[in-house]
Amino acid sequence: MASGGNDVSTLDTFPENETYVIYGAVIGGPDKFDQFYDIRSDWPETEVALDYNAPMLTLAAMHAMNDTNDPFFTSLEVGAYEKVRPKGRPCDGAFPDACAGPQLSKGGRIAMGVVITAVGLIISGLLVWYLYELKAAKVA
Repeated sequence: MASGGNDVSTLDTFPENETYVIYGAVIGGPDKFDQFYDIRSDWPETEVALDYNAPMLTLAAMHAMNDTNDPFFTSLEVGAYEKVRPKGRPCDGAFPDACAGPQLSKGGRIAMGVVITAVGLIISGLLVWYLYELKAAKVA
C-alpha cells in the first residue's frame, strides 16, 4: 500500500508515518466545509488522482526551470497540522455514518412533500389560467 503498511484493518494507524509521501500532490479533499481530516481510509479526501495531478507536471517543470527555491511545504514543521486538524470524521462516501446531523423527521418530510406539491399545482394552475387569458385576448 502507498502508506507503507500491509494490513487494511490498521490502515489509519500503522505505519505511524507514511512511507511514500508525494509533496505537492493534489488530492481529493477538503470537504464542502473546507475541512481536511487526513484519515488514510477516507479515499474521497486523500486519494491522489491523475486527473488532479496531470497539470501539476507542467507547473513543476516550469518551477524547476525558473526558480531555485524549494516550495513552502517542504519546510513545514513536524506536527504543525495537528494544531488545526478537525475533530471527528468527514461526511463523505467513505464514512456515510458521519453524516448524521440534523435530519427531517418522517412527518417533516411528508409535510415538505405536500407543500412542494401544492405550490407546484398552484403555479401550474396559474400558468394554465394565464395562457387561457392570453389566448382569449388574441381572439377578441
